[in-house]
Amino acid sequence: MVGLLVLAFCGGGVLLLRFGPWSNRQRDLTPFTTTAERGVLSGVITASGELQAQQKVNVSPRKQGVLDELLVDEGDAVEKGQVLAVMDQADLEDRLQERQALLRQADANFQTKKEDFDRRSQLYANGVISADDFSDVRFEMLARQAGLAAARERLEQLEQESRDQRIRAPFAGTITARYTEPGSFVTPTTAASATAGATSASIVELSQGLEVSARVPESDIGRIVTGQNAEIRVDAFPDERFSARVSEIAPRAEKEDNVTSFEVKLNFVNPPKKLLIGMTADINFQTGRSAPKLLVPTVAIVTEEGKPGVLLVDENQKPRFQPVELGNSSGDQTAILNGLESGTRVFIDLPPWADRRD
Repeated sequence: MVGLLVLAFCGGGVLLLRFGPWSNRQRDLTPFTTTAERGVLSGVITASGELQAQQKVNVSPRKQGVLDELLVDEGDAVEKGQVLAVMDQADLEDRLQERQALLRQADANFQTKKEDFDRRSQLYANGVISADDFSDVRFEMLARQAGLAAARERLEQLEQESRDQRIRAPFAGTITARYTEPGSFVTPTTAASATAGATSASIVELSQGLEVSARVPESDIGRIVTGQNAEIRVDAFPDERFSARVSEIAPRAEKEDNVTSFEVKLNFVNPPKKLLIGMTADINFQTGRSAPKLLVPTVAIVTEEGKPGVLLVDENQKPRFQPVELGNSSGDQTAILNGLESGTRVFIDLPPWADRRD
């Protein structure tokens, strides 16, 4: 019995020495590691985005008031300068008639004084009246002339206010939203406002053109240029692809949830009418294949103290952080410019026995 126990103990010790957690040679790292190798990045960069209008404005009146008529509806195509709505003019017509009468009276007063001035000018030239009398007549004529100009200006202001009661389209486009109904009280919004907060006081939303707004990660933006071809897929028509070109790249990055990206806008090449504003889109940017570089899977990239790097396999088969300089990315693979050699094994997932901080 004692011999059997000794034999079992010795056999167990051998097994522990060979397969225990302190044994490194028998650990299979294949599921957790990969090898950095030279290769070329894919010629396609993918991004998500949304279809939006090239130009959009919330149309509102210049002065607050009650909406009397709304002449358009959602989906209507309108021309520049077309009347979209008419505001309630209230007593505007009465005030116009009153100022027209005041203008006629001011003009009559001026003409009377001008005739008197012309007659007195002749008398003054013949020495019949004194210089003081002539000066008084001239002053009265100039005062009536100034009164006529003021009356004409007040009438023109009221006429402009009357014209402003007819809300016109600032550009040709399509009515994409209707925010109010006749009888509603509406107020001015900021010029060319397209913000959601302005809709409550606006009358309609006017849109022109169609484009794609995409969010491209910072690691990929270096491979995007203006005029570059792209392929658009929308969820509404999953089996179709639409051609587009990059028209604009934002000069400033945006950060959201610690992710840095750039807004890229694309114009369709002969866009079909069935594409609508607000549709979600998947964008494939055609970049062409890159020159051979050292590549690792993007999932192998980690950050430590704000520096990018990879986790190497140390002598104990545990991860060791190695800082690297990153290059471009194709989504699933990322180029390494410095800090790593070809053939080096890196972790793509931590094994259960590893502690990254070891």
